[in-house]
Amino acid sequence: MSHSATLSEAGSEATSEAVPDGSSLSAPPTSSLRGWLAVVGLALGVFSFVTTETLPIGLLPSIADGTSVSLGTAGFLVTGFAALAAVTAAPLTALTGRLDRKWLLVALMAFYIVGNLMAAVVSSYALLLTARLIVALAHGVFWSIAVAVAVRLVPERHAVRATSVVLGGISLASVAGTPLGTAVGQSAGWQVAFVCVGLLGFLVLAASLLFMPALPARGSGSLTALLHVLRHRALRVAVGVTALVMSGHFLAFTYVAPYLQEVTGVRPSLIGVLLLVFGAAGLAGNFAAGAVVGRALRTSLIGSTGLLAAVMVVMYAGGTSGPLVIAMLVCWGVLYAALPVALQTWVMRLVPEESEAASSLYVAAFNGAIGVGSFIGGLVIDASGPRPAMLVAGAFVLVASVMTAVLGTSRADTP
Repeated sequence: MSHSATLSEAGSEATSEAVPDGSSLSAPPTSSLRGWLAVVGLALGVFSFVTTETLPIGLLPSIADGTSVSLGTAGFLVTGFAALAAVTAAPLTALTGRLDRKWLLVALMAFYIVGNLMAAVVSSYALLLTARLIVALAHGVFWSIAVAVAVRLVPERHAVRATSVVLGGISLASVAGTPLGTAVGQSAGWQVAFVCVGLLGFLVLAASLLFMPALPARGSGSLTALLHVLRHRALRVAVGVTALVMSGHFLAFTYVAPYLQEVTGVRPSLIGVLLLVFGAAGLAGNFAAGAVVGRALRTSLIGSTGLLAAVMVVMYAGGTSGPLVIAMLVCWGVLYAALPVALQTWVMRLVPEESEAASSLYVAAFNGAIGVGSFIGGLVIDASGPRPAMLVAGAFVLVASVMTAVLGTSRADTP
C-alpha cells in the first residue's frame, strides 16, 4: 500500500484487510471454534491487563499506608505504569517481531503473572513499583499484538468482530474488573487483590497454550519497522487522532467524580453506580461498533468523535441537570467504547505488512494520552474547577474529528 493511502481506501470494504498481493490475512488452519476461543482468551488478557493497570486507583490509601509512602508517591504506581508502557510499546514490539506470536503471548503472560504475584508478597514501595513496571513492560507489547493476532484467528469477514471482542475487555474491566478488584482489596487487603488479578493470568496462559495455533511472525523484527510505519502519512494522522481523542477523554473522565459531586450535586454514594452505568453502556457500544465500523469506517470515526465532543459541551452547559448528565454519561460510555474499535481497525488496515508495529504506535499514543489528559485536566481543575474541564476536553475531541475529516481521507467514504 502506498504511503499516501487514505482512510477511505483503508476502510471502505468491510471484508477487506487491504493486504498486498501474496500476504493474506486468512485464519491459520484451525477450527472456527478453536479460533474464537483463542480470541476470547485475548479478550480476557485485555481485561486482565486493564484491571491490573487501574487496580491501585481505588486502593491508594491502603497501599500508601502499607508501604509508608505519600498518596502522591503511591499514585506513581499508576502513572509510572502508563508512562513505561507508552515509551516501551513500540520498540519492544518491533524487537520481538520475529517471534512466533503464540509463544510471545505465553512469555508476556508469564511476565504478567510474575509481576502481579511479586506485588502481592513484597512489603517495600521500591519492590512494589518494580513489580508494577515488570507488568507494564508486558502490557505495551500485549496491547500492540492482541488485535493483530485476533484477526489472524478468524475468517477475514469477521476481522472487525474479532477486534470488538478483544477490545470488549476494556469495557468489561470498567464494569467488573476494577470495581471487584477494589472491593477485594478493601475487604481482604491490597495484596489479595494483586493475587486475584495474577491468577487471571493463568487463565489467559492456558487459553494461549490450548487454543492458539502456531502463528509465525509477519513483521521484520527490527526497529526499522518503526521507521517504515512512521513514514506513512495516513498512519501519523491516525496516531495523532488517537492521541487527541484519548487525551480529551481522560482529561474529563479522570475528574468525572468531582464534576458529578460539585456541578451536578450527585451524592458520593451514587457515583460508583453511575460509573457502572457508564461501563455497561461501554459494553453495548463496543459490540455495536463491531457491526458498524467494518461497513463505514470513516463515517464511524467522524461521527463518534463529533458526537463525543457534543456530549462534553452539553455536560459543560447543562451540568446542573441530573437527568441530562446521566443521559450524557450513557452516550459518552457508548461512544468512548466504540472509538478504540474504529481507531484500531483504521491503524491495522493502513500498514497491514507491519500491522503490529503500527499498532504499537497506537498503543503508545493511547497510554501517553492517559498521562497527558490527566495532567492537563488537573491544571484546569485547579485553575477553574471541574466544569470547564468538560469544555476543554470537548475541544480536544472536536479537533480530532476535524483532523479525521480533513486529513484522514481525500474522498467520500464508500460502503
